[in-house]
Amino acid sequence: MKALRTIGILVLVAGLMLGSVGTVFAGGPPDDPPGKGPKFQKRGFSGNVTGVIDGNVTIDRGQGLTVTVRLTERAQYKIPRVMNKWGTLSQFKEQLEGDLAALEGRRVVALAGNSTGKWEALKLMLLPVPGLPPLHAHRTGNVTVFNPPSEDNANLGNITIVDRDNIPHTFVVDGNTTYRPKEFDELAETEPENLHGAVIDQFVTVVTTGDPKVEQPVAKAIVIHRRDT
Repeated sequence: MKALRTIGILVLVAGLMLGSVGTVFAGGPPDDPPGKGPKFQKRGFSGNVTGVIDGNVTIDRGQGLTVTVRLTERAQYKIPRVMNKWGTLSQFKEQLEGDLAALEGRRVVALAGNSTGKWEALKLMLLPVPGLPPLHAHRTGNVTVFNPPSEDNANLGNITIVDRDNIPHTFVVDGNTTYRPKEFDELAETEPENLHGAVIDQFVTVVTTGDPKVEQPVAKAIVIHRRDT
């Protein structure tokens, strides 16, 4: 009698299990075997950074294509001529004055992996400003003073930014200083009288030669990150 009761219980449990399986597969089998999840993917991306939010970097790949890659401590990072060896995210951020927003407007190359439906960086390299030779230093901060050079370049201009530690840095601005994104460079060419209003109070990266012998280095490029104060 006890054996029959045990068999009956086993049959009931088996029936419930089969019913559950039937319910789960009523809409068709799952895309992936249970417990294995999506296959790991690895891809390379390059382009200009258009946004940085909570460690997620959006890269414009051109032709209307974008991709968002998450930056984590698990990845490796490099800046040619600045970080000659691959480093950690913390070391990378130190070179950006502690603010990943300094990546906006800059060109990067990333190797990313995807196992959850979202891309996560494996390696990321920040490239030099397009059109300029490799440079050695930059400063990031909010613009407090900006005087563009005269239209005939007879008089030099200057730019002062205040970094996250509230320390001011001043650079010479001359006729060879370039601006990024491109529309700011075009503004300097076609409407120089409006350049001051477009740059003042903006969050920028000033790229220089980094020569310690120069008391007031020349701004080779000014990258505007479009983050109004």
